Amino acid sequence: MNKVKKKEKSGFIKSYWNGEESLGFSFWAIAVLGLTVLSIPMIVIETQGDVFYDKISNFGALLFLAYVIGVIIASVFVYVGLWRSASKYINLKKKKKQSAVWGYLTYVYIVLAVIRSASAMIAG
Repeated sequence: MNKVKKKEKSGFIKSYWNGEESLGFSFWAIAVLGLTVLSIPMIVIETQGDVFYDKISNFGALLFLAYVIGVIIASVFVYVGLWRSASKYINLKKKKKQSAVWGYLTYVYIVLAVIRSASAMIAG
């Protein structure tokens, strides 16, 4: 008796991480919109200048540190999934002998975003 293995439906997180989501969705919904929403607290804090850091309690500082670490982890997740999605997009377009420019531009976007983020962290 042969058992037919059912293809298990992977969860969204696994699917995104593996680059299985479309490039358009990965870029616009997850990278642009998702990371922008995730960054809103940081934008609000930055508008307050040093006042925020001068008045923050030890517990508040711990929460802020947890938030920053969470943003870094989320950013790595988003950019890895986006990179993999761009790779799959490029491979698909090459097989069809079509332009893969959006995949390559996504690579450029990711590299520039990582450089910008790293320089912002270093500059403080």
